[in-house]
Amino acid sequence: MKITNFGPLIMSNNAEDVAKVFEALGFEKKHEKKDVTDTHDSGFKMKDADGHGIAIAQVHRMPQDMTTVQMNVRDFDEAMELLAKHGFKNMKGEGNIIDTGSSKTAMMISPSGFAINVVYHIRKEDK
Repeated sequence: MKITNFGPLIMSNNAEDVAKVFEALGFEKKHEKKDVTDTHDSGFKMKDADGHGIAIAQVHRMPQDMTTVQMNVRDFDEAMELLAKHGFKNMKGEGNIIDTGSSKTAMMISPSGFAINVVYHIRKEDK
């Protein structure tokens, strides 16, 4: 399986407040996506001068922040199948994938509660 990016993701009801903490640590917003779904309306990636990165998502209706791993992959189905073989389940239910047209994503939860957000960015050559 080809992983193209692997790093922390914080999902929060107050993403801008979380970002301020990382800005104070020297991080800058590098990429932002808005209006994804009715429960997740924006998100952004931040990086510092040394190339360390973090993703932060604005997620409504969450009682508290959740920290997980974001894993960008070249083959979405392969990644989903591998995680399912290890007991992970889609947090939103079987087959419920967020498809924005430019990416696909699903939050996969292990039996112990560990979460991996699988992301596939649709490339021009894949259309």
